[in-house]
Amino acid sequence: MVNFIAIENASNGASVALLQDNSGVQTVKLQISTNEGKNAEQVLPLLDTLLADAKLTKTDIHGVAFSQGPGGFTGLRVACGLAQGLALGLQIPVVPVSSLEASAVLSQAYIDNGFIVVALDARMQEVYLAVYQVKNSELKSIPVLSPVLMQSQDVMAWVQEQLPRWCLVSGQSLSTAQYCIAGNALSAYPEDFVLPNTQWVVGETAWAHADTLVSIAYKKFQKEGGASLEALAPLYLRDKVAFTTVERESGLGGNPKIALPILNPLEVAQNTLATQLLERSLWIRPLRNSDLPAVIAIENVAHHTPWTEGMFFAALMHIHYHNWALVDEQDNILAYAVQLVEPDVVNLMTIAVAPSLQGQGFGELLLRWLELFIMGRSQGPYVQLLEVRVSNEKARSLYSKLGYEQIGVRKAYYETDGGREDALVLQKDVSLNKGA
Repeated sequence: MVNFIAIENASNGASVALLQDNSGVQTVKLQISTNEGKNAEQVLPLLDTLLADAKLTKTDIHGVAFSQGPGGFTGLRVACGLAQGLALGLQIPVVPVSSLEASAVLSQAYIDNGFIVVALDARMQEVYLAVYQVKNSELKSIPVLSPVLMQSQDVMAWVQEQLPRWCLVSGQSLSTAQYCIAGNALSAYPEDFVLPNTQWVVGETAWAHADTLVSIAYKKFQKEGGASLEALAPLYLRDKVAFTTVERESGLGGNPKIALPILNPLEVAQNTLATQLLERSLWIRPLRNSDLPAVIAIENVAHHTPWTEGMFFAALMHIHYHNWALVDEQDNILAYAVQLVEPDVVNLMTIAVAPSLQGQGFGELLLRWLELFIMGRSQGPYVQLLEVRVSNEKARSLYSKLGYEQIGVRKAYYETDGGREDALVLQKDVSLNKGA
């Protein structure tokens, strides 16, 4: 029997939960206090009651989780300190859980594929905000938008501006993705969270209790183990709540206003590409098995020695291959590309635009996305390598325009009707633009 506890102390009321895992059969018990303002005094009594009801003592606990925040500053510090103390005294692992992720988990059943926007009340007309992706009914634990602090009135407009970029990066279709807005900020500031269209639904608006936290934490522990005690700290996003006396005397009044998040250069480039695609009623998404007939039809015309359907199918099945389609509003394949991520380089294995559509910039749009995909990876390689026929002047001109440099020649690499032709080997280090 595994006994895992969680402490939730980031909201107005405290709660503790006990998860018991008996050979894969899990049960969760919860104790809640709504005695606002006395969270710190309530946590340990709640835990004692919970353990006593289960006929356990603290020495029977195998792991502890806590709400890392964001949330009330004092409550976060208390929860973190208690979790560290229990973990250190009992020599058990500790797992921090984001309050925003817990709220997203409460609402993940509302959509199958899309994004959950979580907004938690931070008081003073401000919200703690994060965005999570749901893919095939599964919530991804790494947020699309990491926690930020924002004015409540700015959230919906800013989120809608960012949706094309998030969809592009996450492989979603902007027109078919579902969007859920959740969190207790919706109850606190209802006038600021009006749904823009029918693609949006309202999720859970209650703050997640410790029973949600303990289920999340136990799954994390089973996959990743516990966190370092020394590195544990509350997540508190608000750095400033008032102007100093000097600032007020200089004419600043009211409370400091939170600025919109600043996009990094990569995010700006992603936004730019997403906007350009939408302006032309185009989109880029992962290639699917159902696309293969259209891909093969283009491949057989575009290349002298085309890939077979089996080769494309194998690439779709291989974890290190990344396959992309440029499509129109009707989801017709206009162009495609296949990348292979190897230990030291990303190989552009094949890229083609439907011959009747060449010269319209589709190849450049797709190639720019391939580079942004590489740049967006958490770790390298950040160098893309490709081959091009010596005689393919249009392709060579495009690669030169985008900064590819020749590093070699492969003699007689390509077949032609009249024999064989050399290939120029080109590469580009996209990390040079990653932080520009």
